[in-house]
Amino acid sequence: MNYVEITMMINHELEPFIADILNEVGANGVVIEDSLELQKGRIETFGEIYELNPDDFPEEDVRVKVYFSELDYDASVIEQIKEKVDALNDVDVTRLEFSTNTVQEEDWANEWKNHFHAFKVSDKFVIVPSWESYDGLQDGEHAIHLDPGMAFGTGDHATTSMCLKLIEKYVEKGQSIVDVGTGSGILSIAAHKLGAEPIKALDLDSVAVKVAEDNFEKNDCLDAIQAEPGNLLKGETEKRDVIFANILAHIVDMMIDDSYALLNDNGLLIISGIIEEKEEMIIDHLKGVGYTIVEVMRDSGWVAIAARKEA
Repeated sequence: MNYVEITMMINHELEPFIADILNEVGANGVVIEDSLELQKGRIETFGEIYELNPDDFPEEDVRVKVYFSELDYDASVIEQIKEKVDALNDVDVTRLEFSTNTVQEEDWANEWKNHFHAFKVSDKFVIVPSWESYDGLQDGEHAIHLDPGMAFGTGDHATTSMCLKLIEKYVEKGQSIVDVGTGSGILSIAAHKLGAEPIKALDLDSVAVKVAEDNFEKNDCLDAIQAEPGNLLKGETEKRDVIFANILAHIVDMMIDDSYALLNDNGLLIISGIIEEKEEMIIDHLKGVGYTIVEVMRDSGWVAIAARKEA
């Protein structure tokens, strides 16, 4: 089966909203190539992390590649995207251009790997693609071996990298964890590397659960992490010390009350995937149910929050 690739060129102001829109129109996969990536200066902080090839990025603005299987693709999808962009309030849209291409299935499965290499995402974590070897670990660093497959979470996106930074700062050995919307399993693996246990990884998408299990096996923690399908925290009854959720803001909002009920006293909620425009709404909800805000991180228009359930 072949895939239809839609390449979009958009301005930076539109980028924080595009993932939501593409999810709504049924995209099978999304790649975001931001011209600002090479200008962030992460190389000064984490060494090799930003040894990126300029040829992989547009000279300006943001390039978004969207994929649909031929069975799922509808010629009206571009118009649907345009309509949803037009419906955004208070977003200055100065560029929205489209082109299409057909991608062979073999290319779909492997071409993106040419752009995914080992990199240090935080003080303690190095992301290592499963098809590469890496021998540069320093004292106190942990390698997370990863093949994200069809699931979200390579560590390169701001939402995931901020979660990893909060996890390495706050998660302690022996703490119990629930990872909501686990995707590739990257956050659960990070918690395991820090000695957390037990860990439960949930995702509504059964494909993501299988991808996560494959990655747990690559990191020798398949038996240590319980992965299963789950709709947010519905049906969960066992109290936990820490809950992770790197998902979209409106979905995070839906699980805040349940997360508070499920945490032990002094338990911590780590959430990301929140655009800056939704930050105040989420923080107000957190405080409204009793959370104390411990830390707020911001990067590239995204927000991650650590909040504590005080005893």
